Amino acid sequence: MKSMHKWMVAMGVATTAMAWHVAPAEACGGCFVPPEESTVVTGHRMVLSVGMEQSTLYDQIEYSGDPADFAWVLPIRGQVDIGVSSDLVFNQLGFDTGVQVAPPPQDCPVYTCNDRNAEDASFGATGAGGASGEGGVNVIAQEVVGPYETVQLEATDPNALYDWLASHSYSIPAEIEPIIDDYLAEGFNFLAMKLVPGVGIDRMAPVRITTPGAQAALPLRMVAAGTGAFTTVSLWVIGEGRYQPQNFPAFEIPAEGVIWNYDSNDSNYTELRQQAYDASNNYGWLVESSIQYYPDAFRSQILNVVDFNGPEQSGYDDGTGDWQAAYDAANEDMDVLFAGMNAADVKVTRLRAELGRPALAKDLVVEAADDQSDVSPFIQTTKWVGSQPACPPPPACYDGSGSGDGPIGERLGSGDGCAVSEDDGFDDSSLVSALLVGLGLAATRRRRRRR
Repeated sequence: MKSMHKWMVAMGVATTAMAWHVAPAEACGGCFVPPEESTVVTGHRMVLSVGMEQSTLYDQIEYSGDPADFAWVLPIRGQVDIGVSSDLVFNQLGFDTGVQVAPPPQDCPVYTCNDRNAEDASFGATGAGGASGEGGVNVIAQEVVGPYETVQLEATDPNALYDWLASHSYSIPAEIEPIIDDYLAEGFNFLAMKLVPGVGIDRMAPVRITTPGAQAALPLRMVAAGTGAFTTVSLWVIGEGRYQPQNFPAFEIPAEGVIWNYDSNDSNYTELRQQAYDASNNYGWLVESSIQYYPDAFRSQILNVVDFNGPEQSGYDDGTGDWQAAYDAANEDMDVLFAGMNAADVKVTRLRAELGRPALAKDLVVEAADDQSDVSPFIQTTKWVGSQPACPPPPACYDGSGSGDGPIGERLGSGDGCAVSEDDGFDDSSLVSALLVGLGLAATRRRRRRR
């Protein structure tokens, strides 16, 4: 088997809507590969959108192996809507909310050239399936969504469900069977997903699962399938306000404890984070940031990639290369992501955990946070170690006369250095590169007309 890191996305949402109570919706599933394959899921990136009308979960999974060998079984309640999304959603959210640590401000002059003031000021602005029975298992929906075959199953007998899954090439690890038994006893259905045979892709598109009502829980019990000793999870909760874990400990990294090291040009943020995880026995969730978010701006950023970089680079291509189809798919994805939310009240809360296998014994429930204040992703350090660099010299600016008589500078204030992103193992930079490329292309290529 060809062995390499691939991206795979799968998710499920369980729903129980009540008139006045926000009940939990369970989502996320297990990786069931053939027993002869050696595969480990190393990380998840999840987006949980919680609106009053519906909730949607996206789950992007990093693993080692061949996508064709993967099958997923996901706990759901009732019947769900399934759609295909794009990596752009995760990349843009990661870029907007990722922790940035800046070195302490130095008391250095910052110069600009007088004859460039006006020019410089211009920069920096910112299906349905029919129900059928098969050996005690009821198929309540069956459809092909993008590159996936999906089947939604209802069963009351665990043995009948195992027989159905085995007969359709889903390998159930023995240690996961009690977990499935528990979900069945709690009244859950299951979504089973595979690639369409012969689809010929080596990178799996994100899938989104939507359920009615305001739901906010992840069944981490099912995530244990296919994982190793530790599983890194980055979760963005999008809703009207800040969210927090209800049944897991949560913590923040105090800015005053972050120290900049000039010799290594980074900070001790990662070390502080690991110490906190260790202190929580790998149960704790770090609140990395919680900020006000703007759905219209987010939509524009995604649609700009479609407009300027084309369907394939946007991740919304339906296989035909049709620009309008990709644009419509991206617009629909944004409609789903922010469905039922008042745009003026939207916040995105970024949580991160490094969960040990014992932590996967219970599901994560998130709730509206007691503290609704923002948590900034930007940390300005004030303490430092190492050798602080000397202040830079004035720039070699000229007066435009061609005489080259030396610098013409004006001191503006103190320089703050450069911020450094704290890496979570996933690359958030690809969307930014795509946008920059797109803006460059805009000058030379006419924008496609949308119908």
